This record gives sequence, structure tokens and C-alpha cells, in this order.
Amino acid sequence: MLSLILCLFLSSVLAMIFCLAMNVVAGFVVWQKVLAIHPNHGVIILKSKLFRFEGETLKIQGEISKKSRFYGNSIWLHIKGFSNSHWLIISANGVNKQSYARLKRATLSAINCVLESK
Repeated sequence: MLSLILCLFLSSVLAMIFCLAMNVVAGFVVWQKVLAIHPNHGVIILKSKLFRFEGETLKIQGEISKKSRFYGNSIWLHIKGFSNSHWLIISANGVNKQSYARLKRATLSAINCVLESK
């Protein structure tokens, strides 16, 4: 956003066009990242501390980490896998109430378990 505002104060038209083009490319890349971590369909399997998600294009398996957060009606899960980690956003309106409550409890348990062990 800052570069978009600064683009207005550039004196060269070519520099303005370049700045606008870079903002469009950056916006597209960010939008693709958000779509990748916010799947429309899939199955979540919860076992004590283990989390598994299988969708049409995305398969994630690992442990819910303490970096997971709650924002409004969505849970931002940080899943620590065996060799890498992933972010996954689950919206409350995308699942039924019971499943969302179970996922929320599992996430709170993972966050609190890490905090209690310190």
C-alpha cells in the first residue's frame, strides 16, 4: 500500500507504470497464497495432538503448533509437519458447529499444552 501511495509522487510516468505493475504482480501473488491456505473442500482428521487434512489438491499432516491463532470466525492453524510447516485457514461457516468446536478445542489444547510445559 505504501508503494502504491509513493507511486503517486513519482515524477516519471514510466516509473509510475512500473510501480503500479509491481503492485499488481505482488497483489496477485499474495492472493494465490491466500487461496492456497484456505481450501474450499477437504477432510480433517484429529487425533490427540496429530492433525491431518486431505483435500483435492492439498494434503497436510503434522502437529498443531503454538503459532495457531483465532481471528473472528476462523482458525489459522500452523501445522508442523515432519520436514516443513504449513498454514491452513478453517472458517466457522465452512464446517458444522460440532466439528468447529472440536477443532477449536484441539487448537486451544495444543497452544495451552506448549505454554504449560514452559
